[in-house]
Amino acid sequence: MAPAVPAIRPISDLRTDLNGICEQAADSQQPIFMTKNGKATLVVIDCEAYERQRQHDRYVIKLREAELEQQYHPETVSQAEVTSRVEAILEQARKLASHA
Repeated sequence: MAPAVPAIRPISDLRTDLNGICEQAADSQQPIFMTKNGKATLVVIDCEAYERQRQHDRYVIKLREAELEQQYHPETVSQAEVTSRVEAILEQARKLASHA
């Protein structure tokens, strides 16, 4: 599927056709590039589309973090081992607290 052609409108449409811009943004769920003197100066996007994009960006960041974590910490640890490690740390903390 070919990418959608970006919607480009003059910024003066904000004054003359705000309702039309709102409808276009809601219907297309794509950003609308507003131009001033032929140069893109503003992007208008529907709130739902914006929130979906933000959620997508958060997922991408989490995936990148997971990839980096896997790259630098490839070992897996069982729940039993995690529990054992936590118990050992807590026991050391208790000993330190009792000596304080």
